[in-house]
Amino acid sequence: MVLLQSGETPIRSGAVVVQTQAGPRQGTLTLTNVALVFEVNGAPPPPGDGWGPAGGPSANEHRIGLWRVRQAMGAKGPNGPVLQVNLLARVLLIQVDDIPGWAAAVTEAQAHAPPPPPEVAARHAMKKGGPAPPMRCNYCGRLTPAGATKCSSCGAPF
Repeated sequence: MVLLQSGETPIRSGAVVVQTQAGPRQGTLTLTNVALVFEVNGAPPPPGDGWGPAGGPSANEHRIGLWRVRQAMGAKGPNGPVLQVNLLARVLLIQVDDIPGWAAAVTEAQAHAPPPPPEVAARHAMKKGGPAPPMRCNYCGRLTPAGATKCSSCGAPF
C-alpha cells in the first residue's frame, strides 16, 4: 500500500506489469495527484529504467513526479498492447487492464499536478537561455533575485 505524502490523494490503482530492460516486473501502479508510484513485487526495476530511487516505507516503492510526464498513451509493446508513458528522457511501457482509462487518468492528473521543484525549473530555464535562477539566503532561506548583493528579506550579504 502506497504511503501518501501530505496533500497527496490516490486517483487510480491496479496490478500491472512493467516492461524493463531486465524483463517484466509485476507490481501495483498507483496514480496520485502528484506522482506515479510503482510498488514492485520481488526485485526492483534496474537503475536507468525511468523509475526514481526507492523511497517511502520500503525499498520496493518507486515514485515518478507527474511533472516529469510528457504524455501517456496506448502503444504496441513487446508482449502486446501497453500504456506508454513518455517522461523527460525515458519511456515506460506498462501492461495495464484498461489502457485508454489509464492514459486519460494520467493525462488529466498531469494537467493539474504541481509544477516541478524550483531548482528543476531554474535549471530548465537556464538551458533555454532564460534568466538566472534566484539565490537562496543561507541565513533565512528566502529567495532573492539573481545578481543581488544582499538578501532582499533579511539583508544578509551573499
